[in-house]
Amino acid sequence: MISMDKITGSLEKAIVENRLPVPLAAVLRAASAFYGAGVAFRNALYDRIPALSHAAPRPVISIGGIRAGGTGKTPVAAMIGAHLASKGIGVAYLSRGYRRKDSSCRIVAPGESVPWSTIGDEPALLHSRLPQSWLGIGPDRSQAAARLAPLLPPRSAYVLDDGFQHRALRRDLDIVCLHESFSADRLIPAGFCREPLSALARARIALIIGPPELAGALMDRKRLLAARFPKLFIAVMFQVPGSWVCAADGRRIGVPPLQNPMLICGIARPGRFTDMIRKAGIIPSATLIFGDHHPYAPDNFRDYRKLLPNGIITTEKDAVRLRSMDVVQLEKMWYLTIDVRFADPGDEIECNSLIDRVIR
Repeated sequence: MISMDKITGSLEKAIVENRLPVPLAAVLRAASAFYGAGVAFRNALYDRIPALSHAAPRPVISIGGIRAGGTGKTPVAAMIGAHLASKGIGVAYLSRGYRRKDSSCRIVAPGESVPWSTIGDEPALLHSRLPQSWLGIGPDRSQAAARLAPLLPPRSAYVLDDGFQHRALRRDLDIVCLHESFSADRLIPAGFCREPLSALARARIALIIGPPELAGALMDRKRLLAARFPKLFIAVMFQVPGSWVCAADGRRIGVPPLQNPMLICGIARPGRFTDMIRKAGIIPSATLIFGDHHPYAPDNFRDYRKLLPNGIITTEKDAVRLRSMDVVQLEKMWYLTIDVRFADPGDEIECNSLIDRVIR
């Protein structure tokens, strides 16, 4: 099986290091210029015509990015939701529900159990992390917010997941998550950026997220970004392993639970997860890498049935999708949660203070 991680990683490295064939690079640059013109025109419309954006009946905190995929938005959205809940604030996540089965607006109440296929894997993950939260799922997040409004407690806030480009809903706070290579990236399709770096002028908080071993480089990027955007609050965050969780009963342990399991991963940047597994001392019997939000099917494991009795380790998001399949006994499926933490505790205090001002 050809590793999607290798394909994506090789392409990304070639783009970042400017090693694409000259004719292909020229075509991609031209396409990026055309794409950028469209992005600039759309943003100009929203800047000049306020009526294009709809106000929500509760404060809106948007968690988004300028890069397509793999920037740590979902762990940050979970972190923000937990902070709001600790303040006694009701939390309502708003999400498109990427790759779910339909596009209708769907409301999910606290404690309600729904198949991930009807709401999307990331909203299902957020709901499992914060069971007392509400979900508003649909392409029109302002419609979802309006439907949620009469159901929410008076002191509530909306957390708009992957919302930086969703300008049809006004927000009270924009938080942008940045990949560590943001300074070298380009617009789609010559790179992976949905918007140019200048779009950060719309944000209030920027979180540069990467592994702890890149701490020095991340701090350098923070200083460069601060020089360009002096009004932007910028913090460095690390993605770190959390707990091992049993898919059957939610048991949590701090050490790897299986010997030589299969490793299954279908997220935007699987290399980070496989690195964590390697550093934990796990030697998988097989490693299967799929695309982000991959809809798993039994055929995906046809050639590996002899290895399934060893058990499976996977990501928290993949576990949401794999639980619905009869691939392996759930007692033999474990997932590793991924958390984010601030490199500087003072930055965490300041970030929370900015959030608290909004909900007050």
